[in-house]
Amino acid sequence: MSQEIKQSPLNRARKDKFILVFDLPPILKQIASKYTRNNKTILPDSVQFSIKQVTMPGITVKGTAARFAGDTLYLSTHSKDPYPPVSLKFNVDSGYNNYFTIDRWLNLLHDQYNGRYNAENLGVDDNFSDYQTDMTLYALDEYDKKVASFKYTKAFPTSIDDLDFDQTATDDMELECGFTFLFSQRHFEIIGGDRFNATLA
Repeated sequence: MSQEIKQSPLNRARKDKFILVFDLPPILKQIASKYTRNNKTILPDSVQFSIKQVTMPGITVKGTAARFAGDTLYLSTHSKDPYPPVSLKFNVDSGYNNYFTIDRWLNLLHDQYNGRYNAENLGVDDNFSDYQTDMTLYALDEYDKKVASFKYTKAFPTSIDDLDFDQTATDDMELECGFTFLFSQRHFEIIGGDRFNATLA
């Protein structure tokens, strides 16, 4: 007779505790200002998004069929498909600063008036790393301590979602938006291993 294995309610990963952190890419640092708010500058603190929802893409390393001695074996291709885009939802702050950051980022990639990259001729070298940055999503435990990180390297936005204004809304008055970004590599790491090792000992 099998015995039911009981798991502690605290020994479970939470899907509602996470934060997203990233530094401004070099091209946006040229127009960042802590003291000036206008259509030419962005606030450095606007990268502190209040993220509501995000789905982290998985990893697929495909196999391939190979004929051997009248049979078929499966072997690894030792290669990954390109990562899919990541889409996330965030609350727009009261001054629209975080929305403006993504909007300006996209406009620097393709200017709305001139139709080209870096139309403002900001002081950068015009290489790939100028408009890319690393984004890190931290998973938190029940005490809001970081327990794992998903780092997305060389990330940049590809789109920003519609803004849905609605005077008839009664349940949630926060203005929500979203943006989608692409990245090159995903690195997963656990944090605070000593605490978990002590628990398992």
